[in-house]
Amino acid sequence: MAIDRVDDLKAFRDFVDAQLLNGGSDRTPEECLELWILENLTEEERAEVIEVVRLGLEDLNAGRTRPAREALSDLRRKYNLADST
Repeated sequence: MAIDRVDDLKAFRDFVDAQLLNGGSDRTPEECLELWILENLTEEERAEVIEVVRLGLEDLNAGRTRPAREALSDLRRKYNLADST
């Protein structure tokens, strides 16, 4: 992340103020923080995120996915975790 801006508390406050003024008042604080981080990625970090998303879409289009319920069920069984539903 671009250290000069992402770690600037005043810049973050200004960002949150802008979110509130521009219709973002329905966002949670966590969503604002995630958006702040995304908007302050370096070009290298941004390229990495785009590549990961591209690979995920490639897997999806090639049918290399399975339902989340099935994957979570397998993880619960593998790690002896209680079913949360």
